[in-house]
Amino acid sequence: MLPFSYALRNLWRRRARTVATVLGIALTTLLVIVMTAFAGGLERAGGKSARDDVVVLVGTSSEADLVRSVVPRGNAENAAAAAPGVLSNGGVRAASVELHIATRTGDRIGLMRGVTPSAYLVRPQVTLVEGREPREPFELMVGRLAATRMSLDPDDLAVGRTIRLEQRDWTISGRFAAPDTILEAELWARLEDLMLATKREDVSCVALRLESEDRLPDVSYFAAKRLDLEVVAVPERAMMATLERGLVPIVALARWMAILVLLGGGFACANTMFAAVLARTRELGTLRALGYSPAAVAAALLQESALVAFLGGAIGIFLALAIGNVSIRFPMGAFTLELDVLRRGMGLAAALASGLLGGLVPAWRAVRMPLTDALGGKA
Repeated sequence: MLPFSYALRNLWRRRARTVATVLGIALTTLLVIVMTAFAGGLERAGGKSARDDVVVLVGTSSEADLVRSVVPRGNAENAAAAAPGVLSNGGVRAASVELHIATRTGDRIGLMRGVTPSAYLVRPQVTLVEGREPREPFELMVGRLAATRMSLDPDDLAVGRTIRLEQRDWTISGRFAAPDTILEAELWARLEDLMLATKREDVSCVALRLESEDRLPDVSYFAAKRLDLEVVAVPERAMMATLERGLVPIVALARWMAILVLLGGGFACANTMFAAVLARTRELGTLRALGYSPAAVAAALLQESALVAFLGGAIGIFLALAIGNVSIRFPMGAFTLELDVLRRGMGLAAALASGLLGGLVPAWRAVRMPLTDALGGKA
């Protein structure tokens, strides 16, 4: 086999072409990391936002859109008190009467949720990270990604600041986190305050956390039997799956873009290696005449291609580290684009794959050329 120093020396001989290819592979790696993180972030935000032991009672006219769902408040409170199989903690039922609205400040749209104290039993993934929950009139607790969802500066939703929504001034009393869920993009207020601000006498739903998911049929039967309540029971997992179907094309597009970028990186490596073979035809023929086997010559060319790809992949990973985790909004809320170790590993693997694929055909061509033609310098 040819020594590894041979591949290093050849890369240094064509510096401009090598640098251009390395930068191209770096961009390929970065795009693959970003696209896979984007697809994973969308799936994670949807999948982890639902619990198997949570069922939502919504108005009979709307089984998926909580913003459009309408349930008279009296009916909602009766359902919250009478639904079977609901988890109880210290005598408090995990039954949350809620109002969901889309609000705006200027041209910036946000998602508000009016809740009662029971909401924290239904949503145990919600964790207060700063300040406190709303206790006084017209206070808000904002999610970690609420500013991203509304295209605001994070300082605009800092604890103690005031924001005008629904023709009212709301004071930010706290901030919460709910990792990998769409809850982090919401603004939470007391139910009474939000109903007063919106002049609503009805609510959107009743969220129930059950003792176990085996109690779902009992709640469904309860909702079907109590026609006077005008509600239907929808498992939260099924509701989220309905909303996620609209994201499937976007996730598929992101993954196809990652594949196309990978193919583009392969073509870039192939172009570089083809140029190297054409420029060194006589040299490669001389190596074969000296006794190096076609496999050894092909391996040396693949080493060069893989080395270029590895350098580009390493630079792409450093660029991803420099960018860090960023937040992106989407119709259902917002999510964090996590460029984690797994995504960076996938980016490096994609870079190496593009290098090996790009070097394979030029290496095959180099060793398949008749020795006499190679020694004569024929392309």
